[in-house]
Amino acid sequence: MSGSVNLDVLWQVMVTGFVAGAGLVSAYAFGLVGLSIAVSEERSSGRRPRGLLLAGTCFLIVAAGIGLGLYALLSK
Repeated sequence: MSGSVNLDVLWQVMVTGFVAGAGLVSAYAFGLVGLSIAVSEERSSGRRPRGLLLAGTCFLIVAAGIGLGLYALLSK
C-alpha cells in the first residue's frame, strides 16, 4: 500500500491541516480573550495594554494564516 501512497507527503498534509485548522481557531480564541481582558470592568493599569497586545498579536497571526492560505490557493 505504501508504494502507491507517499507517506511523507500525507504526513505533511495532516500536520498542515492540524496547524491551520486548530491553530488558527485557537489563536482567534486567544485574541478574543485578550479583547475581553482589555475591556474588562476591573481596569488595572497593566491589564489593558497587555490584553490589547495579546489580541493584536493573535489577530495578526490569524490574518497572516488566512493570507497565506489564499496565496497558496490562488497561485496554482
